[in-house]
Amino acid sequence: MLLVLLGTMLVPRMSGIARGELDVVVEGVGTAFAAFAFTESTDQKLVALSYTAANRRLDVFQLRETDDKASEWRPLTMAPSLILPEFIEFTRVTVDGAALDPTDWFISSTSSGLRPDIRIRIESETGDGADIALLPHGLGPVIIRDGDPDPPYLRERTDLGEIGADREDW
Repeated sequence: MLLVLLGTMLVPRMSGIARGELDVVVEGVGTAFAAFAFTESTDQKLVALSYTAANRRLDVFQLRETDDKASEWRPLTMAPSLILPEFIEFTRVTVDGAALDPTDWFISSTSSGLRPDIRIRIESETGDGADIALLPHGLGPVIIRDGDPDPPYLRERTDLGEIGADREDW
């Protein structure tokens, strides 16, 4: 009887803690995506997002010249590493529609200046999750949490000429 009573008190509290941890991680990933987008749009150097399951770290890197004029990926100082807790995983990662291994990935901007379309799915072991998208034309990431009664709209790029709206008055 005592175990049942403790279980009814602890399970909701533990799931609330897990949900809170997920929210913190989702915000951290959103911040990393925002740093990637900002650096990519304001600097001529290439920038990248990287995740490795071995150390569970999400990092933002920038390609910089070393003293001997070589180039190497160095951590972006304005975006500290994010360590994912054991019970939270990336379950889906796509770049320009192509699926990547969600356990180990490296996504770089391109010298052409066209940012890739980056979309990830992050989930906790309780099944809660969120989708985070950084669209090529977006100013920052769009975060869509599971169960959000009023989720943000994911505005896809529209070619005005293609839909016949290129000559309309604004």
